[in-house]
Amino acid sequence: MATIEAARAAKPALRDTLARVDGVVGLGLAQRGGPGDWVLQVNVDSVRARKDVPPAVEGVPVVVRVVGAVRAQ
Repeated sequence: MATIEAARAAKPALRDTLARVDGVVGLGLAQRGGPGDWVLQVNVDSVRARKDVPPAVEGVPVVVRVVGAVRAQ
């Protein structure tokens, strides 16, 4: 379990890590369970991109969602 403060603090480190990963289309915070249970959420365009995303950063769990390609309309 991670607080929102811990998730916010870990987000820049994850952003730096993901800068070298192809297929990442989004990064944010998500509430997983109760009010004190936060995760970092990474949106990727394919299952293939999942393998390069770490499972946790600074003790905060990372959840990966495959959302497909993101395009402006």
